[in-house]
Parts: sequence; structure tokens; C-alpha cells
Amino acid sequence: MMFTSRFTILALLTFLAGVNAGCATCQQTIEVNGVATYELVNYSVKDVNGFTECDYVDKKGDTVTCEYTNVGLLEDGDEVCPQWSRMDTYGC
Repeated sequence: MMFTSRFTILALLTFLAGVNAGCATCQQTIEVNGVATYELVNYSVKDVNGFTECDYVDKKGDTVTCEYTNVGLLEDGDEVCPQWSRMDTYGC
């Protein structure tokens, strides 16, 4: 009987943690030297790892892609990408 109660509580906590998990969100613009230089043109959340990929373009047509982990830390991207992204607390 004790095993069942512990398992039920663990399963409930795991479920609630998953429901409350957020994902990284893309900023609308990336600023360089205090000026909004790159504008967001596309974003997606990868099914495989939950990472968020943000695509930006500037007025000259140069592109930047920033990839954030599911906790908002920059995983891969250009040096102008912010190191952290805001989190969406409502889930992906």
C-alpha cells in the first residue's frame, strides 16, 4: 500500500512539473550597441529536444539564427544573440 501512495505522489509531481514547464521565447528584435538591428522573421520549437530556434534579419538582408535550450540558455548562435531568452510560463 505504501508503494502505491509514493508512486502516485511521484507521478502527480512529475505531471505538474511538465504542465508548468515553459519554453524559451524569441525577442522581437536584437539590439547591437543599443540600436534595434535585427528583427524576428521566424521561430520554431524543435520536437526532438524542445529547443527554440529564432531567425532574424537586418535591413541589409544579413541573417542571424539563435537557438535556446528549453530553460532559455543560448545553445548555439551568432555573437549578437542574447545569452538568455525570456521564458513562456504557459508551456510550448
